[in-house]
Amino acid sequence: MAPVPRRPRLRIVTALIGVLVIVSIVPLALSAIRLVSINREALETAEKQYLTRSAVTLSDGIEAYLRRMLVQVTKIGDGLELALAVAPDKDPFAFVGRTALIARYRDAEPSFLVLRALDPDRLGGVIQPAQVDEALEVELDRAFDAAMLGSVYLGEALRVASLPDPGVVLAVPVSAGDGSVVGVVEAFVSLAPIRRLLELERKRDLVAYVVDRRGNLILASDPGVLGGREPLTKIELVSEFVQHPVRLTRTYTRGEGPSARKVLGTVSPVGPGQNLPDWGVLVEKDVARAFAAATQMTQTSWLVAALAVALAVVAAILAAKALSRPVRELADSVRKMSEGDLSQRVDVPGTFELAELAEGFNHMGAELEKSVEKLKLAARENQELFLNSIRALAAAVDAKDPYTRGHSERVARYSVAIARHMGLPADEVKKVRIAALLHDVGKIGIDDRILRKPTALTDDEFEIMKLHPVKGALIMGQIPQLKWIIPGMKYHHEKWDGTGYPDGLAAEEIPMLARIISVADTFDAMTTTRPYQKAMKSDYVASRIKTFAGTRYDARVIDALEHALASHDLEVVGEAARQTVAS
Repeated sequence: MAPVPRRPRLRIVTALIGVLVIVSIVPLALSAIRLVSINREALETAEKQYLTRSAVTLSDGIEAYLRRMLVQVTKIGDGLELALAVAPDKDPFAFVGRTALIARYRDAEPSFLVLRALDPDRLGGVIQPAQVDEALEVELDRAFDAAMLGSVYLGEALRVASLPDPGVVLAVPVSAGDGSVVGVVEAFVSLAPIRRLLELERKRDLVAYVVDRRGNLILASDPGVLGGREPLTKIELVSEFVQHPVRLTRTYTRGEGPSARKVLGTVSPVGPGQNLPDWGVLVEKDVARAFAAATQMTQTSWLVAALAVALAVVAAILAAKALSRPVRELADSVRKMSEGDLSQRVDVPGTFELAELAEGFNHMGAELEKSVEKLKLAARENQELFLNSIRALAAAVDAKDPYTRGHSERVARYSVAIARHMGLPADEVKKVRIAALLHDVGKIGIDDRILRKPTALTDDEFEIMKLHPVKGALIMGQIPQLKWIIPGMKYHHEKWDGTGYPDGLAAEEIPMLARIISVADTFDAMTTTRPYQKAMKSDYVASRIKTFAGTRYDARVIDALEHALASHDLEVVGEAARQTVAS
């Protein structure tokens, strides 16, 4: 008996550590990683939703404020129109100028820094500071002209040197009964209430600011964070808002060099709607603060995992010492017996189980050595005799056609590889091999003129050729011990869609043996040279066969063929193999 080659061996302590790591540490680490990932994703989603809600709330608040101011100005204009309708001969603008009515309007709404009700000659009631900034006067004139043309005017944000906060100019036309414009109500509205809304976000560790479509800063919760008054288009989110004024949330980098930092930001346009400025509200939060909880969780998880690994190693070492000592003594005695001293007996102190193992091994070593060798020899001889007989029969069938010589052996190899990659048991794989070797045995009963015909078969000749699966089943049916291979032989030309022969079986009706042999048979036919075709490369053949999944062949069998090729478990022989090597 040839000596068994020495293979790498695993120590008990290594095995125990490995088992503990696989059973406890790996699942713990994987679950921790997954949990951290899920929590981080959930936290990131929550932060994005929070920032989006904040930005939308602010943009809605700005929109509501501006609309309210526009409604207030419109109400004044409506009052003047009503007065004009009631007393057409009276001048409501002069009346407003003579009385304190315009001041009462301003007192009711302190956000009106300038309020005017003017006729076409720019006369009427005016409430404003003693001195109006030149830029503001120009904007008021522009608003007056637009309103006189019948348009509602809402200007861009304007900063006045004498005021701490910017504002916007609003203007509405005042119409007579015939629809003609007879005056204008205009106002310069402070944006201080909007600034106070933005400052509330500072308590939540957020930076909130408003920009126009040119990227100019209008208001900010903390202007110092954003720098000067230059356009903010260097900020990625501002740049995208300038190009496309839509709601957007993303993570990006703020700043350059050592001071650069990651921030999570969102932008929400004000509006959309008529008579509203084209502004955007941006809200930002440092990523480090947003995801601080997830970072802490990750660190804690890895610390726990490292501690668990250390405890597992210590436990494995202690357990291995207790288990390995008697096992090593038993191994020493067994090694001496394996070196030829079969008369030696093993006496290993230790646990009851190890003592029983030693006694049983002694008896087995004395009695089974001879009988096992005899059984192995007989089994090998019987198996070889059986397989050689099968091979001889298959070779005899293939020899009838010079183009199919070796075909059955190759189909058997391919079928075995496919069966293994389908996870079939070892005994089923053996059946696949024998059935594949004999799948064409029925061709013994086919006329040689048909088998060897170099041109295409006629319809009648093809009908005769189609009888070979049935003939093979009849031949092997005479051997009761081999009846189990008949399904693989008889039905290897059936097709998944039911258009095959001899019985037109479909899908799961076709035995698995036949499905496997069918794919292997086609693969060999396409990778070897035949009278009607040249051999093709295996990769191309596999791709072509896959196109018939669900029509001719079982898709699971085709997948197993691809896996066998990819893992090099299927050795392609014949013409196609030589072409592949040459290329």
